[in-house]
Amino acid sequence: MTIDYEQRRVNYILTTQDMSPEARKFMASSPQYAYEYAYFVLNGKFSEGENIIASSALYSYIYARDILKREFPEGETAMATDPRIAYLYARNVLRSRFPEGEAAIAKNPLFWKMYND
Repeated sequence: MTIDYEQRRVNYILTTQDMSPEARKFMASSPQYAYEYAYFVLNGKFSEGENIIASSALYSYIYARDILKREFPEGETAMATDPRIAYLYARNVLRSRFPEGEAAIAKNPLFWKMYND
């Protein structure tokens, strides 16, 4: 198995803790890369990557849970489309109802039941 150039570049940036403008720009090109950069390199908020993170339900949720440790309004539209993510966001981040995600949560009987308990 070979690792392509892009993955090698990501691995290099993460392992060397590269904070150059070029590294930041590259890592802001993908929800996964932006989250990993925030988590492994910055150990905190990655403003330049938030727009791309907000395009992904999964990465919006884990960014809110692991990095911000609070709500992430920019990613709520994406999170509101996935029943599992919407439920987890409400339970683990908001610790309250997530009205925008209720339509998606209601599509899964198990998540809907747990959401309402």
